[in-house]
Amino acid sequence: MKPINKRFLFTDMIYISIYAIIGVLVMAKGPIYLPDSYTFVDMAFNHSPAYCIFLKIFTSTFGAYFELPVVITQYLIIAFGIHFFVKTLKRLFHIHKVGILIIQLICLAPCVYVHNLGSAILSEALTYPIFLVIFALTLRMFVEENLKYLYKISILLFVLILTRGQFLALIAALILIVSYIIFKKKSFVNQFYFLAILIVIPILTSFTERVYNKIVFGHFENNAMNYVHFIASPFYIANESDINLFTNNDEKVYFNLIYSSLKEAKLTRNQNISIGQDDYLFYQYNFPEICNRRIYDLGLDYYEAKGLNFIEQNIALNTLCSKMIGPLIKQNFMTWLKVFSKNLTNSFGSSKQMLFFFVLLFYGLFNLIKSNKNIYKFIIIATLFMLANNTLIALVIHSIKRYIFYFDWVIFATFIILLNEIFKNQKLSES
Repeated sequence: MKPINKRFLFTDMIYISIYAIIGVLVMAKGPIYLPDSYTFVDMAFNHSPAYCIFLKIFTSTFGAYFELPVVITQYLIIAFGIHFFVKTLKRLFHIHKVGILIIQLICLAPCVYVHNLGSAILSEALTYPIFLVIFALTLRMFVEENLKYLYKISILLFVLILTRGQFLALIAALILIVSYIIFKKKSFVNQFYFLAILIVIPILTSFTERVYNKIVFGHFENNAMNYVHFIASPFYIANESDINLFTNNDEKVYFNLIYSSLKEAKLTRNQNISIGQDDYLFYQYNFPEICNRRIYDLGLDYYEAKGLNFIEQNIALNTLCSKMIGPLIKQNFMTWLKVFSKNLTNSFGSSKQMLFFFVLLFYGLFNLIKSNKNIYKFIIIATLFMLANNTLIALVIHSIKRYIFYFDWVIFATFIILLNEIFKNQKLSES
């Protein structure tokens, strides 16, 4: 029987105590409701199904007393996700216990600071830990060059996308990583089906979402807000003469309806450029007024006047927006590209921070060619995932913290791992 290592036992107790303390703080805050919370509880149309089903289980089981069980369960899932993630980093990089403690605290911070993930009745409470587990499994897959991890990754990614659609972006990054492993092992013929699995995931999630909407709402449709969000920036940069781009009566009437409303409220880019305001910052701040209050609400009113019910209004409006996006972007492409670029830059924090992450990515890629060290694989996964997510967010919606906080730990973890590698190499050279 091996003797108990008291030092490691004490360290584990510290980690467990931190989870417990944060858990107490989460319980003390109690359930936190934000505007989207009520729509998730009500299983409203246009919401990704996974979190709605998650809440439905609790409301069906506990009735009016569902809130505390939800908060407890959410925190336990978050704690598990963080523990799995941190444990993976510790095993692969042999990080010093102080470094692990710092990473653990940084990953737990969103539970009680700014986002209040543990207490908030929002889908981020599930997407955050699932994302961390997917990252950890992807890192294991890359390090071990074992594509069998992709089975677990695919199942979790399927659930993740059905919880928040923005994580479709991870598929592009995973395809690059899997392709590299297949290329390195020279096994395309035998392992190409791993790429097929990734390609099929969007089809399966789309079909599942349609089935869910058919069962709950009676319509075999995807969620109908994607293009309503996507068209916000093309409408923001549009000119009054752009009505001539459209020949369909609904498109012309709707364009005039939205543009007139934006102009009257002084919410167009042209109006704010003339008074010296930053075009992107104004767009970010006023996104709810542009997209939700006008493009969406006025669009629903337009189709309600045509006799459509609420769900039919959503479907019709999304279809209409999908047809109008292309012409508007094409007509004002350089201006749209400028706003998109600023949106993407903002998702990283600033132009200097974005440059830092691109340099970090190329640093990882360059060194991976020369060396097969795990640290470079970690850097590549972190920066690829971040770039993919931020690019999709910048294309479709405004890059506020709610959509990009998933990567707040990257800089700290990279610095700790690099520092840890330096100390290990120094000890080896001294010995």
